[in-house]
Amino acid sequence: MTMSDLLRIPEPGRTLRAWGAVPAQSQGFTLDPRFARIPVAPPAEFAAMPEPEREDPIERARADGFAAGQAAALAQAQADAATQDAARHRIESALRAMDAAQIDALEQRLRQTVLALCEAVLADAAIDPAALEQRVRRAAQMLARAEDARVIRLHPEDLALVGQHLPEDWHCEPDSSLERGAVRVDGALGGVEDGPLQWRRAVEEALRQC
Repeated sequence: MTMSDLLRIPEPGRTLRAWGAVPAQSQGFTLDPRFARIPVAPPAEFAAMPEPEREDPIERARADGFAAGQAAALAQAQADAATQDAARHRIESALRAMDAAQIDALEQRLRQTVLALCEAVLADAAIDPAALEQRVRRAAQMLARAEDARVIRLHPEDLALVGQHLPEDWHCEPDSSLERGAVRVDGALGGVEDGPLQWRRAVEEALRQC
């Protein structure tokens, strides 16, 4: 080796390869991505992740309003139910506190109220011409044997109302002691009677059994 060979400055890559510090296929220094000015792309698993969806404020407000309205309606329904339960409890407590005499008095007033309501209906039904005629016919048929001398008794106003529609061979007599709508048929072996008086008694009996 000559002096010129010693003074010659070797190439960096060649010297390093000669020392065994750089592989033979390497061409010198390589760029460290940590110090590169060009941004390095993120890993594929992070790049594929979608961005989280942003919540729509209008939809959120609508949902909050619906939930608030539903809660308010439920609270109102519960309050109404509690009020009804309290009222029912007060009534039940008052009824339990009543003695037997008060209960009997209440039943009498209720019975009288029902009878008063039925009275108007019974009165109208008793003097209905068609209904009165049918009741007279049914009462007469109950004493339909030929040997019975039937006498059909009606209030004078009722007899004037339906007498012309009854068979001519029926013996009908006015009876002012009967109330309007009453029908009485007398025969040799007894008689039958129908009218508002019997209806009221039937209603009273039904109320007593309640």
